[in-house]
Amino acid sequence: MGINSTEVSYGFGQNGSIFTNTNTQVVAPTDRVIVAIQFLADTTFDELSPENGTSGICVGDAANEKGAGAEITISGATNENVGASGGQIINAASDSNLTKFPAGMTIYGRWSSFTIDADADGGVIAYLGY
Repeated sequence: MGINSTEVSYGFGQNGSIFTNTNTQVVAPTDRVIVAIQFLADTTFDELSPENGTSGICVGDAANEKGAGAEITISGATNENVGASGGQIINAASDSNLTKFPAGMTIYGRWSSFTIDADADGGVIAYLGY
């Protein structure tokens, strides 16, 4: 099954965007997720929460969020290794050696919420999709 241009546009922010440069949690609307985050300045996170939490392949900052290749739950099957390998949890909040995303970079995924470290001269734009 192919993807048409309308379906692609719904996944890349044509459903709105959210700007922030403060240390306040950004939460996607109930019927949407954050599909991309564009960094306007070097940025670190206090929290980055994948849409699925502990189910599915996700990268986040909490102890219960797994990197690719970890034992995870997919479609009801527990402790299934999905064949991916590598991947690390993003260092955030009070972690030592915070993961820094450089200005101009955009990351893509499916997140329900995030909180950045405040930066009055920068910030991020989060793009919404389904």
